[in-house]
Amino acid sequence: MSLQKRFISVILVLLLAIGMMYAGRMDIKSPEGEEEITAWYSRSDTIYFWYSDPELSDYINKAAVDFGEMNNVHVFPMLITVENYIETVNQASIYNDQMPDVYMLDTSELEMAALTGLATEIKDAAGVCNTSNFSQVALNAVTYDGVLMGYPLYYNTSALVYNKDYLQTWAGEKALAILTEEAEDYVLTDYLANVNAELEEANESDWVTELDEDEIDHYEIDSELVPYVELSDEEKETVLANKTAEVYETALPETLNELLTIANTFNATNGAEGVMTWDVSDIFYNFWMVGDVMNLGGECGDDKSQISLNNEGSRICLNYYQYLNEFFYIEADSVDYEDVVQDFIDGKMLFTIASADVVATLEQAKEDGRIAFEYDFAMLPDINEEIASRSMSTTTAIVVNGYSEKKELANAFAAYLVNDFADELYARSGRPSANIHANAKYSGLAVFDEEYSESVPLPKIIELENIWMELEALFSRIWSGEDVEEEVENLDKTVNLFFL
Repeated sequence: MSLQKRFISVILVLLLAIGMMYAGRMDIKSPEGEEEITAWYSRSDTIYFWYSDPELSDYINKAAVDFGEMNNVHVFPMLITVENYIETVNQASIYNDQMPDVYMLDTSELEMAALTGLATEIKDAAGVCNTSNFSQVALNAVTYDGVLMGYPLYYNTSALVYNKDYLQTWAGEKALAILTEEAEDYVLTDYLANVNAELEEANESDWVTELDEDEIDHYEIDSELVPYVELSDEEKETVLANKTAEVYETALPETLNELLTIANTFNATNGAEGVMTWDVSDIFYNFWMVGDVMNLGGECGDDKSQISLNNEGSRICLNYYQYLNEFFYIEADSVDYEDVVQDFIDGKMLFTIASADVVATLEQAKEDGRIAFEYDFAMLPDINEEIASRSMSTTTAIVVNGYSEKKELANAFAAYLVNDFADELYARSGRPSANIHANAKYSGLAVFDEEYSESVPLPKIIELENIWMELEALFSRIWSGEDVEEEVENLDKTVNLFFL
């Protein structure tokens, strides 16, 4: 008897024993319970689902139950946490040892799975894998050699996190500087009062708070331009509040130069110790600097003819990166991600860079009273006007085992996980769904969804398996002051050796 049949037999025996014990103790019959057990026995088919992320257990188990009941089938989830996950899938498939019919896989391993027959082209009968449900980046992540080889389940990427209170303070300081130091920014006084008086006489109810030039000419107001410093205290307060709101509206940095402007002018007070920190030792939080200019296999990360590391754009971006060290003075050897997030929670920084898990972390800290300020999330700033920032992203997919004899049912369960049941993913696991509709009720994920839609997926090319270690070492040396051009040339030579 196969292990699969033996496992099912054991389950059935246990259920019978439990039923007999229950009936014996209660000394009653339960026709309804008997019908449920009989219905469970009579389900038409069985598939095995493997997953490697323990945080998904609640999500997967619930989905397996619901899908099984709706389709009159058995879905057996199995949590497999081993170092060589794909090799374990392979061994189980060869020896038919409760092999997974469908399983979870990081898309960076998709080429290996496809070449060994452990992943096969999906049969998307439900029609879920399209740009109506997923970003193009998500679909690219599950594409290999021009073919969809999986269903995108969840992602991770990084974004900017900022202290809204500190940014408001900075906006107020900048607004005051503009009003007091720039001669062209004088304030027109009295005209609004004149206009409102005229409207009051005409029995108009809508009061005017600001006018454009045509409206000013229309009312023929005879007023004078008065410097901010000559206004009354009450007028100064109103004018400064309006100017601060105007500055704050565009305060988030869209380029590195704008970020450095804030770094140069922010007065670190009220507990702030600096403008920005992030884990400069981890490539996941650094790659956005070069994501738009380094090509690691094209948009799908599987094209060996599209690899470009040593180019003008890379050198420009890495010089910018090195220059950042002069502003933020982060010790790469002593920083780590958990400390960075804790520093932000403690109100020590205006900005930081964090992955999607920070949404739940900050929400919990807020609930616990450990955060005494307002915060929000934003897109990472572009390098300059010509070069965009693009974060690194990981995508976890559901793939159908090429060795399975239950491919149709396996495809149906995979589609159910990433579409019909996707709304439950974040609440039950803390993992943001790759489905563009699923995270709508979690406002904190909106920016991460947007970053993901413009991100660079991990490449699938087997030869680039260790590229991230090489890039991490490159960034570390450049942060420490090594020559950018020399370091990029050496990286290019190292990567070329991967393909010999």
